[in-house]
Amino acid sequence: MYDNRLNAKKEGNTGLSFVYKILMNSLYGRFGINPKSSITEICNENRYKELMNFEGEAVGNYLGNNRFLCASLVNTIQSDEWAVPRNAAVQISAAITANARIHMYPYISRDDCYYTDTDSVVLQNPLPARSGKFKLEYEVKEGIFIAAKSYWIEPG
Repeated sequence: MYDNRLNAKKEGNTGLSFVYKILMNSLYGRFGINPKSSITEICNENRYKELMNFEGEAVGNYLGNNRFLCASLVNTIQSDEWAVPRNAAVQISAAITANARIHMYPYISRDDCYYTDTDSVVLQNPLPARSGKFKLEYEVKEGIFIAAKSYWIEPG
């Protein structure tokens, strides 16, 4: 898919390039999905009471007319009945993440690395001319980095 995306970019087909990007990102996320997924349902009082027995794993609100809006986690208990979702393949997402980390390590381990995310780094000094598939999004004049995905930057 990555090669197809590159070919679409070369041909100037930005729409198809975007489709490949979304497919790759969606599949990565889907394969690595947390098996503790949630279900939201409108149910009657009996089902509401049943769901509320799983303390800390369900919340509900009364809607009226014996109807409740309930959200609960599924696949939270390891047992004979527990099964990994059929449409998850965490090993694929783990391999992608590990490969990206290997590629990113020379940059995220630099003394001048202020912030890093899955596919980006904020560095004080420029990257070498031959630094793989990185692209300069913008130069940062000033930044405050608090935690993962929690930062402020002023483009330079």
